[in-house]
Amino acid sequence: MNRNPYISYARALADLAMESGEADQVGGQLERVSRLFEENPPWKSSLQRPDLSDEERLAILSPVLDALEVRGLARRFLLFLLAKKRLLSSPMVCARYRELIDSQLNRVRVILSVPFPLPAEDLGSLEEALAERTGKEVILQQREDSSLLGGWVAQIGSSEIWDASIKGELARMKLKLLGNEGVP
Repeated sequence: MNRNPYISYARALADLAMESGEADQVGGQLERVSRLFEENPPWKSSLQRPDLSDEERLAILSPVLDALEVRGLARRFLLFLLAKKRLLSSPMVCARYRELIDSQLNRVRVILSVPFPLPAEDLGSLEEALAERTGKEVILQQREDSSLLGGWVAQIGSSEIWDASIKGELARMKLKLLGNEGVP
């Protein structure tokens, strides 16, 4: 039995969203709320105040959900978390939800670090190559990394990294050379 309620909440929401055909819509709405938590600490703090009643928390949350266009299943789920006093865990639930949905839909998220933005044609080619190599649909997010001289680094999912950067190649060459020190 899983003792982590956040995983259980994410699993239950994923099941409902898949059944209703709203998996991506619900995920997008949850991500908007999670970003708000990350980007607006004063708003998050206002929901944590111990002197607020559930009704007052709802009065703070409802207009925000309206502004973010959070509706239907995602809204009911967030109101459920509010009632259970677990709303502040929604970013953790959202992350687990995305992992579950991506797994069910045979998708993988890839964060592509590049020294400068790649043209759309190059991104498309790289996305196709990554999809072929992983055997999954690739959702690519490009990020600029000024420490890279050229090439790219792809973080696939939460653990796998493919380094095709000049920086990475130089590091591998250095290790190879250091490993051969003293060898004639």
